[in-house]
Amino acid sequence: MPNLLQPQIDGPLKVQGEIEILAADGTLLRKTAEAWLCRCGGSSSKPFCDGTHAKAGFREAARVGSYQPKTLEPVAPGTGLRISLRTNGPLRCVGEMRIEGADNSTWSGTQASLCRCGGSKNKPFCDGTHRNIGFEAA
Repeated sequence: MPNLLQPQIDGPLKVQGEIEILAADGTLLRKTAEAWLCRCGGSSSKPFCDGTHAKAGFREAARVGSYQPKTLEPVAPGTGLRISLRTNGPLRCVGEMRIEGADNSTWSGTQASLCRCGGSKNKPFCDGTHRNIGFEAA
């Protein structure tokens, strides 16, 4: 069973499985079976959710659209999910994963860049909007 990612309606990204979350410099931030990651861009504890989405009025239906990764890295079958932070950019996810939307939409694959600025028009996937809105995060 691949790792499961579930964007929450108007809220964070719930991630379950064999997960490693890495800082932009490659430092291990957390190895866990479950994490709640910020999707609104406002958390003071990025990449983790601190509830800011509710105060900020973040609205998102948690649907999963189409996505084609631009960069492919080799991925060994049955490996965990490595989530690497990109400075001022998305969450880079590598490993077997399934993304399930609140409306039962799904996407499966081994590599994805996920929005953490709150601005993408293709959430949960990154569309590069972070560059245009001045998103800042380590």
